[in-house]
Amino acid sequence: MIDDLRRINISDFPTKADLESQIRFLLNYAILAPSTHNSQPWLFKIRARECDIYYDSKLLLPEADPKTRDLHISIGCAVENLILAAKYFNIFDSVSYGPFQKDNHLAIIYFKDYTGMTNNEYKAVLDTIVKRINARGLFSPEPVPDNIINSIHSKIGNYLINGIELHLVTDENKIIKLARLTVEGLRVAYRRSTFRKEMSRWMHNSLTAKKDGLPGYALRMPLFASFILPTLVKWFDLGALLSKLNYRSFSSAPLVLVIAASDDNPNTWLDVGRLGERLMLEFNNLGWQTSIFVAALEMGNFYKEVQKVIDIDQMPQFLFVVGKIDKLHKLTPRHKLSRKLIS
Repeated sequence: MIDDLRRINISDFPTKADLESQIRFLLNYAILAPSTHNSQPWLFKIRARECDIYYDSKLLLPEADPKTRDLHISIGCAVENLILAAKYFNIFDSVSYGPFQKDNHLAIIYFKDYTGMTNNEYKAVLDTIVKRINARGLFSPEPVPDNIINSIHSKIGNYLINGIELHLVTDENKIIKLARLTVEGLRVAYRRSTFRKEMSRWMHNSLTAKKDGLPGYALRMPLFASFILPTLVKWFDLGALLSKLNYRSFSSAPLVLVIAASDDNPNTWLDVGRLGERLMLEFNNLGWQTSIFVAALEMGNFYKEVQKVIDIDQMPQFLFVVGKIDKLHKLTPRHKLSRKLIS
C-alpha cells in the first residue's frame, strides 16, 4: 500500500547495527522527496561511511526539463531529507558535490558513528516528511502571518550561500502576474506534441497500481476523467483547460516564494533543491500547504518576465506557493527503497 512506505517509526532506527544499515534506514526519508512528475529520479549507493547519490538517466524528461534543472532540484530535495534525518540521529558529517567520474553521480553524503544521542530540533521536520504532499486546489485568502515567515526565515540562513536568494511575494497584483506567466508557460508546453506525449506517460488513473507518476487524484481529477486524461493529453492540446485550473490555484495563494541564484549550474540546482525542500517542510509542519509551479521558469523566456515582476537580476530557479487548502488529496505513490539502491 502507498502509506506503508511512509510509516517510518523513529524507534526502529537500528541503534546497534553497523553504519551501512543505519544509512539504509535514513534513506526511507530520502525517497519521499518531491520530484518532477513524481518521477523519483534518484539512485543511492551505500559504501561503509558514505552514500553516493546518482540520477537515473532513464528518467530524464527532455521536454519538461530540457536543462535537467528540475531533476537536480529533485535530487537536492532527496539530499535534504537524508541530511535532516542524519542530523536528527547525529550521524551527519558532511556533503560534497561533483563533478565526479560518472556524469550522473551528483553528490556524496558522509556519516559518522551513532553515539546514542538525538537532536530533537529536527524531529518535527522528520515527522512532516512522511506526510508532505504537493497540494493542488484553491487556497483560502488567509495570509501567512509574519511571525510564521520570520520563524522559518531564521532557520535557513545557512542555505543562502553562493549567490542563492529567497524572494517572498505577497502583493496580489504580482501574484496574479506570476500566475499568468505560469499559464503562458503551460500553454506553450502543451502546444508541443512531444511534450504532450512525454507528459501523458506520467499521468495515471486514480486507481493505478503504478508506484511513480501522477495519479488523477493528485491533479484533482474526478475518477472517471482520470482514466481518459492521459489519452486526451497525448493527442489533444488541453493547455487552455489545464492552464485555467493551474491559474485558479496559483492566483488564490496568499504567498509565493521564488528561489533565485547568481549561478545556473548543477551544483547550484542541488542547493536550490535543498533550500526548497527545507522551506516546504517548515511551512507544512506549521499547517500551511505548499504547491510547486515551475512552468514559467522552464518554458521559453518567461523567466525574464518573472525577473521583472519580482525585480531581480538573478536567474529564478524554483517557485512554489503557500497557503491553506481545506481538503487535501491522498499521498502520491513511491517505489520501494530497494528499487533505488545500486551496488
